[in-house]
Amino acid sequence: MTDSRARPLSRDLFLAAVGGNLGTLAPWVTDRVAAMLEEEDFEAGDRIYAAGDQPDHFYVVRQGRVEIVRSGKPVETLEGPRAFGMIDALAERLRSHSAYARMPLQLVKIRVDAWLELLEDSFELARMSVLGLARAVSALEERLWASGRQLEPPSPPGLQGQRSLDIVERVAVLMQAPPLRGVGVQPLSDLASASDEVSFAAGARIFERGVRSERVFVVIDGRVEASRVSPPVTWRGGPGAMVCGVVALADESSAWEARAVTDVRALAFGLEDWFDVMEENFEMVRATLGTLAREHERLSEEL
Repeated sequence: MTDSRARPLSRDLFLAAVGGNLGTLAPWVTDRVAAMLEEEDFEAGDRIYAAGDQPDHFYVVRQGRVEIVRSGKPVETLEGPRAFGMIDALAERLRSHSAYARMPLQLVKIRVDAWLELLEDSFELARMSVLGLARAVSALEERLWASGRQLEPPSPPGLQGQRSLDIVERVAVLMQAPPLRGVGVQPLSDLASASDEVSFAAGARIFERGVRSERVFVVIDGRVEASRVSPPVTWRGGPGAMVCGVVALADESSAWEARAVTDVRALAFGLEDWFDVMEENFEMVRATLGTLAREHERLSEEL
């Protein structure tokens, strides 16, 4: 049985690990989180779950270390506060790896279905969760780019040379951007309707360093280069790419400057437009979390 005195600490730790901000959440949300949390202790060497299990819960490390094992090989060690065990649930598949306690371990866990129900009831918490995962993905992207590597570019939508795009073609462009794949045609149609087609001459600045960009750009044709100074990182992309990748969705673009290398045409939508579409369609929240979770997994493996 969980000690009631530990509940506020577990609640705060859990929400921090999944990107929640206690200061902006309604009391009923935090109370409900506290009521759903369970605490569980493990001894060194204990298995938390095994590959092939149903992903009924996900976890936050409160104290100790967790070893993630895939195909019999350790691939990652996690320390608190860190959430884990959610990717398979969001991807709607069985566990793809096993997790073990490397030392005496204290975990906080929550049922996946209960968590998703709460996200559906509280869009503020859903928004925080999406942003929290987007920031985790963007940090991995920046590590990859800093190493001089880029992931395979998306498949170009094949719309270069056209002067303007209709709604179907806009959807085709948006669904090529990795962070938007799999979120559904109807939400992307709504986002496409809220998008503008914009053009930049070669050498033109798309957004400047030190100023938070309120818009996200998905390239239709042309080439874009973006950079940040500290740490020094460069991103390059062309048709089908979201400028600066998930960094743009993580609301952390102010550290970056992006310029058109060639003449560029892009679709631009506001971050708030993206969230407005999610608020109207909870399936987009779930799909976005799943898409970001898969990107996190893909980047972790690449690194």
